[in-house]
Amino acid sequence: MGVTVVIPTYNQSDLLKRTLLCLQHQEADTSLFEVIVCDDGSSDDTKEVACSFEQSLDLRYCYQKDTGFRAGTARNMGLHLAKHEICMYMDTGVLIGSDLIHNVIAFHRRYAGTVGLGTVHGMNQKDDQHPIAKYLQPIAQSEHPEACLSNPMLRAYPDSRQLQFDFYEYDMNRSAAPWSYFWTSMVTVETVLLRQVGGFDESFHGWGHEDVELGYRLWKTGVHFRADPSLRALHLPHEQFHPVQMTNRHNHLHFVRLHQELPVELSYVGENFNYELLLGQLNAADAYLPQDYEHIELSGIHASVTGRRLAVGYVSPQLAARLNATDVFVLNQRNAEVLREHWPSLHTAYKAGFVNFCEEHTYETAVITDAWKVIPMTLLAQLMDELLRIARRVYVLDTDGLQLAQLPIVGEQLPAGFGAEPIGRGGKTNVYGITRQAISSPT
Repeated sequence: MGVTVVIPTYNQSDLLKRTLLCLQHQEADTSLFEVIVCDDGSSDDTKEVACSFEQSLDLRYCYQKDTGFRAGTARNMGLHLAKHEICMYMDTGVLIGSDLIHNVIAFHRRYAGTVGLGTVHGMNQKDDQHPIAKYLQPIAQSEHPEACLSNPMLRAYPDSRQLQFDFYEYDMNRSAAPWSYFWTSMVTVETVLLRQVGGFDESFHGWGHEDVELGYRLWKTGVHFRADPSLRALHLPHEQFHPVQMTNRHNHLHFVRLHQELPVELSYVGENFNYELLLGQLNAADAYLPQDYEHIELSGIHASVTGRRLAVGYVSPQLAARLNATDVFVLNQRNAEVLREHWPSLHTAYKAGFVNFCEEHTYETAVITDAWKVIPMTLLAQLMDELLRIARRVYVLDTDGLQLAQLPIVGEQLPAGFGAEPIGRGGKTNVYGITRQAISSPT
């Protein structure tokens, strides 16, 4: 078993040299690993720096024309050329200890079919004037930059994901969204698994989300995710040639467009919340909410309606039939599988509808079940606003006396700016028509 180290780079030859020096000083024999430097169109001396290590490392240099930030495409060049069983992606300017290659091989021997998430000190730290960064800089500039990894001061410069690593005891599949930790500052994956899912999606341009999108596809195939303290590195802060704010949000929305499913959708709209907590709640909340609504007459909602009809929430096949629904958005995968099994012709999506890539009034009606009560108020306002955009008429079901106290997030009223007109009642369930309302300014 060997390791192919793939390093994308762009006009950062000095940082690249630091990383390659760390690889040159590995305890592992050079027959156990190769290095592929993937140049995303550099105009400095990157090629000369990379090729100067060809005598001491099994190194190959490849180049693509500069047509904008295309890190995923650059990494795919390395994946295409990889000859070893493990691929390790590292960013330029990442420093590693001399035992890392041995540790990577040991990790994959122990955890087959598992993504190895490295602990990267200083991850997301962009300030090269940070006291710890300034303290470590002379060591990083020496002929043995790997000495940074044995320095006790590194404890004060943690990976921004360390709290989550500790909470899940490094078994990230205990998280509702392990793919969200797939950051290519340093990550290791079996080469065959990467090739099976097609590597990085090359439709991403600019900084951000091409890595977690790949992680999401790996996760959907059943790959396990695990962090490991033996896979350690230090990320040196450096100038950002492509500022995050310019492309990150755009690429995040592109990620949502590629995977119109609740985990990805929620990661986009729920950035101010712990969306892992929300995912966990939505996966379990169907046990506390009605799905059949057998005591209420729902046909009046769709009287004389011939267009597309949408149901949102937790929906049984019987309710979908009574609503004469053409489309259903459901809030957990389990509910989606039941609907697809019982009603294959129904357009069933595992999503809430916070983000929809369709025109206004695509649907004649949309009905939201009591599931609205387990969505935080701010996100519920976004959902209501989006449903009122894509549907001509929107209704909510409101059942009295639900026992929701065991759930961490519960709402019992609609957000400000939306009105509710009583339409009907059956048993303990009320039906309301939803409208937008103007919010009065304080006097």
